[in-house]
Amino acid sequence: MLGTAWGAADDLISDAEYHVLRPAGPGGCTAVVRETSFLVIGNGEAYAVGRTGLALGESASWTVDDGYRPVDAGTYELDWGRGGGFLRISGTSTDPVVRGGSADIDCGW
Repeated sequence: MLGTAWGAADDLISDAEYHVLRPAGPGGCTAVVRETSFLVIGNGEAYAVGRTGLALGESASWTVDDGYRPVDAGTYELDWGRGGGFLRISGTSTDPVVRGGSADIDCGW
């Protein structure tokens, strides 16, 4: 119960936004992204969500300057292949990605 309360408080404080990326990949695998910003730093995490609707852990994370939210701004690419997906996050010249920036999206087929 404490973990749920902490997660909800974090979502409120960091103004979290969730995005379900389309299209879904083979077998219904879906990439879901959580983006947050606090002061002058933006953060994101990507999750692979399978048919069960559950993510079994974070696929990758990234940090962007100035609170920029790349997925919300549309500066990302998601490509699907037979083995899963690849998510590439891009910043801008003034708001670069300073850590991370790519993720394998694998639902464990």
